[in-house]
Amino acid sequence: MALKLVLFVTVMVAALALPIAKGTSVVVEVQPSFVPCSLGANVTATPPFPNAQVQLRCGAGNVVAITTTNASGVFSFSLDSTRLSLLPTVPLNLCNLVVTTALSTCNSTLPPVGVLESRIQFIRSSVLGLRIVLTFGPVGFRYSSST
Repeated sequence: MALKLVLFVTVMVAALALPIAKGTSVVVEVQPSFVPCSLGANVTATPPFPNAQVQLRCGAGNVVAITTTNASGVFSFSLDSTRLSLLPTVPLNLCNLVVTTALSTCNSTLPPVGVLESRIQFIRSSVLGLRIVLTFGPVGFRYSSST
């Protein structure tokens, strides 16, 4: 199974390195995802973290995009080819999602310092007309005392 995944990702990377037809754009999305108001353990019955700032950080902590969760604690990103050109030259699966809003904002018993972090993983690719869409999602948010 792991070998199939490595082969698939290798083929996708090679395909993206090929010349893309004029007018075709590449879009990278982080699918709609839930941010829990917790330290990141068992989050199935955890309340949402509304109005939390979420950053997509790549490379040496470079902030590539910023968004805010909605009232249900859900966020998503969509980066078009213009914003993708700002990415450092690192694979997207080495990027992290970082919730920078203090956990104590959603629950006063949680720490006032630190962040929630999650790596992102490749979910799927699709072609929609002249758009190639690469979709990623969080692996799972965990508390980190560093900022």
